[in-house]
Amino acid sequence: MSDEFVFEAISTSDDSLVDVIFVHGLTGDAYETWSSPKQDDGFWPKWLKADLPQLSIYTLGYPASMFEKWAKKEMDIFERATNVLEHFAAKGIGTKPIVFVAHSLGGILTKILIRKSNDSEDCDYKLVSEATRLVIFLATPHTGSVLANILSILPNTSKNIALLANDIGFLEDLNGHYRKYANGNNQLSTKVYYEKHRTKKIVTVVSRESADPGIAETEPVPVDKDHINICKPSDKDDIVYLGVKRHIQKLLEEVSSHLPGAGGIFLGADYTNKYDGDRRDLLQKLIDAEREHEYEFANNAQNAFARDYAKTGLLSAARSDHDQLMSEVQTRFVTHVFHPLICKKAADEDIRKALQTYVVDPVTSLTIGETKFSSKAVLNALYFLTEQCHIRWDPIK
Repeated sequence: MSDEFVFEAISTSDDSLVDVIFVHGLTGDAYETWSSPKQDDGFWPKWLKADLPQLSIYTLGYPASMFEKWAKKEMDIFERATNVLEHFAAKGIGTKPIVFVAHSLGGILTKILIRKSNDSEDCDYKLVSEATRLVIFLATPHTGSVLANILSILPNTSKNIALLANDIGFLEDLNGHYRKYANGNNQLSTKVYYEKHRTKKIVTVVSRESADPGIAETEPVPVDKDHINICKPSDKDDIVYLGVKRHIQKLLEEVSSHLPGAGGIFLGADYTNKYDGDRRDLLQKLIDAEREHEYEFANNAQNAFARDYAKTGLLSAARSDHDQLMSEVQTRFVTHVFHPLICKKAADEDIRKALQTYVVDPVTSLTIGETKFSSKAVLNALYFLTEQCHIRWDPIK
């Protein structure tokens, strides 16, 4: 069991596209909770990184005792949520899309984090809810735990047991908030897995009914494991591992929007058509980003690029070079400007410097195919990508 707070990067990289955060439950541990005893290297967050290299992966550990004897000095879960948000802000969490993988009480903490973030006036805290794109609940008791109800009648149990027993109806209130928030946020996806075996062959800790948060289009998936082992995939063919990997892979595909992957593989984006995910015109995008003063320059720039692009021919080497240019610009813009600065509402001067340092200068230094592109061509490509809805200048809401 975690006896102190831990927020540790398991694997990160500057060009990763999504942050995945594992949150354990009652009496859990930042590592043991996610480790299968059936494997020598059974810590499955590392499996995910190996299979999906575009991820940065973190594990969150915090004291969450069952009995008051050990819980006296522990923060309650609401204090812990604020404490976690402060850690996230310090570490820059929220500048990239976030996935939470949460077991049991960890799912309750995750929902409190999202609620506190959404309600916060601290812009760094607020980024967490805005960036959360996928929450995966593993046996989380959204309306209370059968075992917690039994334990709550014993003397000297901790406040965590009272919370999970739903003595005052807080879990229902919290889940009502999350359900409303999730159903009203088309950027957020919720996935649910629940146990089918009794723990210690005695009790089903979280029933299907309690494991279901009631989110539209979320189908709870039964798993042939108990409450303790549902979060410990035995191998890469385990249904929980396969499901978590599949859902995160879909998010990566959406986020990358046909970008080259972290390894630089060109995925063949069709830049002749607008991306369906954001159909605003160029002027509206700039207005929403409070950059409408740039419209005349931006419109002329994207028109100039569009004319050159149209002249290249569909199958020519020049067309391939232009496509690769746009992929390079898009990748660098998303990784070094959009997520770390625009999503964090950085000052225009900081954004301008980052564009020069991480996009314009390095791209103009490259020979792409057979072409050496000028800084003007790079800027023109940037605004063409904006017009075609492949990049945006305002934070995702």
